[in-house]
Amino acid sequence: MPESIKHNPLARRTFVLDLTNSSLGGILEVGFGTFAILIAIRFLEAPDTIKAILASGVSAGLLLVPTMQRAAVWSHIPASKFCALLMLISATCLFWSGYFNNIWILAIALFLAQVCFSQLPAFMIQVYAQNYGVKERGKRLSWNFILSASIGMILSYGGGSYLDAQWAEPSLIFRIMGLVSLGSATALFLIPSEPIRKGERAHGLWDSFVLLKEDRLFSSMLLAWMIMGLGIIMTLPLRIEYLGGSDGLGLSNEQIALVTVVIFSIARIISSRLWGELFDRIRFLFFRISLNLILIAATLVYFHADGILGVSLGAALAGVGVGGSKIAWSLWVTKLAPSGMEARYMGAHVALTGLRGGLAPFLGYWLLSILGYSGVAWVSMALVTLSTLLFLRLFYDKRTKENGL
Repeated sequence: MPESIKHNPLARRTFVLDLTNSSLGGILEVGFGTFAILIAIRFLEAPDTIKAILASGVSAGLLLVPTMQRAAVWSHIPASKFCALLMLISATCLFWSGYFNNIWILAIALFLAQVCFSQLPAFMIQVYAQNYGVKERGKRLSWNFILSASIGMILSYGGGSYLDAQWAEPSLIFRIMGLVSLGSATALFLIPSEPIRKGERAHGLWDSFVLLKEDRLFSSMLLAWMIMGLGIIMTLPLRIEYLGGSDGLGLSNEQIALVTVVIFSIARIISSRLWGELFDRIRFLFFRISLNLILIAATLVYFHADGILGVSLGAALAGVGVGGSKIAWSLWVTKLAPSGMEARYMGAHVALTGLRGGLAPFLGYWLLSILGYSGVAWVSMALVTLSTLLFLRLFYDKRTKENGL
């Protein structure tokens, strides 16, 4: 446990319980991001529409965050306990999905579970702002990502080996995820927190868009995020498709888990502590631009590889980039938002993340049908490059300098 947190009982309790929640969240992240799509491809022969729905569940949930925050304000339930309620709903949907063979019912159940799971970062940002010191948030959160990636890596490799077995029952994966969601709900319920403040307006989707008009720097930052997110997110389901699809590399389930989770997670784990330290020490725009350049390289290497060594290198680069991107995405609004308004700013940020994330998988599959994997990679590179230029344009803005952006 970090030395600075040992003498703060509130921070210590939050840190231990949030590490528990994050380790369980790592299992769910792998389950939703890798195994749900892999099962749809290999066991259910799902059409592209189903695969895109499964890939967009988290993003659709992010789009609903401002509305859920409004419900939280109305209920007066503390932020972490509201998250616990959401994870109970997610567990119910996961158990439900484990007992249905109809592909559309399965997709809807998994979609709803992801919607609930994706709410957590927007609510927990207020918990971190209240329970951790300003100069410690990046370091604290980096430990969460290290543990979640480590747990997800170990269990996902076993999951890939299990799905390769002749006697494998894919629905068991979803039932286990349901139990994990129950554990997450318990840890979240025990984290000390306060209800989300109403502020000048009630939280809601419309309020998020009003905020973009009120704060022009914030809206400029989010435009760059939007373009970058489209470029990266549209490739995520295609990474598994490229490895396991009939027109891709045709790797086994175990090899797919090795590349997309194990190698990716090792790189993410190794880099997360460094990124956490850098987030607290350097300007955010330099931090974000550096990550963009790494992600560009990762995408080009991955989709131009013709064997497991090449995609492994691409996955490793992506892991390094995501190791920092998770920290940047989760905490950057704390550098810009007025004190006590972090949740409102985060609501707008995640709503637009959800909008681009909901569109991106469909865009990715559409581009794939026209341009192929290599063409999608070049389009992704172009979008992330444009985003980098927009971030660079803000580098010398007076307010970004004052706020450490």
